[in-house]
Parts: sequence; structure tokens; C-alpha cells
Amino acid sequence: MKYEFDIYGISAIIALVQLPVLIAYLLIGRKANTTNWLLILFFCALAFDLFHRIIIDTKLILNIPFFVGSGSIAQYIYGPTIYLIIRSLVKPNKKWNPVYFLHFAPFFINVLIFLMDKSPEKIDQHLSMVSQFVIDQENNPKLKYGYPITQYSYLKMLLFFSIHPIIYLLISARMLTLISLDKRKGKAFYVPWLRTMIFGFLTIIFLGELAYALVHFFGKYYWFLDSFIIWRPLYVFIILFVALVWPLSYKNLKHIGNSKTTNNFIDSLKTYMNEYKPYKNPELSRYDLADSLQVSPSYLTNVLNNELGLNLKEYINNYRIEEVKSLIKKGKLKDLTIEAIGNEAGFSSRSTFFRVFKNTEGITPLSYANKLEESPK
Repeated sequence: MKYEFDIYGISAIIALVQLPVLIAYLLIGRKANTTNWLLILFFCALAFDLFHRIIIDTKLILNIPFFVGSGSIAQYIYGPTIYLIIRSLVKPNKKWNPVYFLHFAPFFINVLIFLMDKSPEKIDQHLSMVSQFVIDQENNPKLKYGYPITQYSYLKMLLFFSIHPIIYLLISARMLTLISLDKRKGKAFYVPWLRTMIFGFLTIIFLGELAYALVHFFGKYYWFLDSFIIWRPLYVFIILFVALVWPLSYKNLKHIGNSKTTNNFIDSLKTYMNEYKPYKNPELSRYDLADSLQVSPSYLTNVLNNELGLNLKEYINNYRIEEVKSLIKKGKLKDLTIEAIGNEAGFSSRSTFFRVFKNTEGITPLSYANKLEESPK
């Protein structure tokens, strides 16, 4: 047992210390958005889970019996947060819908039940129960996961604590698979990052349930199957590595910072648009543009929305309008139709070209050309 505890003590405590690094990574130099807050919530739940296990294994729970039974509450956060993170990244411009809070209804219900069970008398009962369990565990190491339970109780616990996040994680994995099929979206940095999160956590749940079942129904304990001793801390290390070191995520990281950094990026964006004229491609997407600038699509979208007050389509169309005006001034109407000029500037259809031009300039492209021709040189 001491060897097992040493492994846990080293890995779990280091992981618990590193989780604030992930949270700081999401907070420092970044403007608040739904995705970041959901990621912070996920990592806070993971940190609380590790904290709860540390105080149990070190017997600190005897000094703070208030936390008895609180570890299971975090299980209701993992699945919904990952699912909603993927939704927020797939549709970055969609505002948070209050109905999404319903995904966290099991969490709020269990928090309420947990707090209602914390009268002074109940806490004393919890302290007596934990004290007895510590004594029994010292005499029988097979009690690592608690007292023996019936198969019915185990299946009920499996349904509420494991099946709930598994359903969300499988749905999230399916959504991520559909995103990956799109070649443009497949380039986004968050695809491999979230794939690591989803399948890593599914593995943790599977190993944890396997270890629990082996102990309770077969009297076997294998320390390398214990997700809290080995795999949950290792999961934190992997997520930290992917977030801060992996080159795909580094594209998003290297532009995080103060307003000066953001201004530098905007200048780089303008230079790229003027020199390479990517807007002439009618199928230009945020994934293509972000990949060319070596940033994440979400970072590009956030800068345009927050700093320039434009969405990507508006920003690109502004360049197309200026290109049309430049071509008209150069006399291209002598050789091309007005529709052909719109196509050369990057507009995919005549109706879109005329609508966007009139909304921006207040007149149609032909009226603009005639007005320009009538004005004195």
C-alpha cells in the first residue's frame, strides 16, 4: 500500500498543482467567452475530484468531514461541459442559450441534496462513519473502494455516475467525427485537442469501473488500473502538454497576450489581405484564412468580433467591395461586365454582389460606375 500511495502522492499532487496552470492559460490575456468558461469549469471539476481523493487517501477527510460524499458530484459536470464546448466551437457566433443550463440539472440537484445533508448531527455521523472505515481499511486493504455492495446497488451507481458522462462523451465524439469529415474544419486546432479530452476521459471511466468491479466482485486490486492513482493525473499531464506545447495549439497560444499583441495580429491580417488578396477566392473560409495566418479559427473570429466589430463575412466582403471599386476606376468595365467584375473580386453570385455593394455604398455597382464616369476627372 505504501508503494501505491507514493505513486499517487507524486502524480496526483503534481496534477492538482498543474490544473491552475491550465485555468490561467484560459484566463490570462484572453477575453471571456463561452468556450473558455466551459473549459475552466471542466478543469475545476477535475481538480476537485483529485482534491477529494487526496484528502481521503491521506486521511485528511477526518479533519474535514464536510466533504464526505462530495466527490461524486463532479461526475455530472464532465460530460455536459465537453459536449457544450464542442457546440460552442462548431457555432462560435451563436450566443449562450439559457436552456443549456438544463444539462447541468443533475449536478445542481445533487449539490442541493449534498448541502441539505450537512447539519451538525449529520456531519458527526459522517465523521464516525469515516473513522470506522479508516480503521477497517487498515485491517483489510481490499476495502480501498469502500464496503462491499450488492450487484443492484452497483448497477444503480454505474447508471448515475458513469453512464451519464459516457452518453455525453459518445455524443461529443460523434460530433467531432462529423467535424473532422469537413476538410476545412478538420484543420482547426481544437479537433485533436478535444479528441484527446474525450477518448482520454472515456478511458479513465472504463479503467475506474474495471478496477471497482474487480475489487468488489472478485477481491482483486491492481494499482495500475486505478484511474485516480495513475490515469487521472496522467490525463492532466497530457491535456497540459497538448494545450501548451503541441504545435497545433501553439498557433492559438502565440497570439494570446495584451492589446499590443492583438494589434500586431490585426496589422498582419491587413497586410496579408492586401498582398495576397485571398478574398478573391469565393470559397474562402475562416479555416483557410486562420491556417494561412497560423492562428486558430476561434482566435480569428474573436479578434474580428471583439476588436473590429465585424464577423468574418463582413470583413471579407469589405475587401471585395474595395476591389470592385478599384477595378471600375481602372476602366475594367470596358472589357468585362459588371457581374464579371464582381466574380473577379470574389463574389460567388450576382445577387450577393449587388446586395452587399448596395448595403455598403448605398447605390448599385452600375450606379457607382455611372456616377464615377460623370464626375469631373
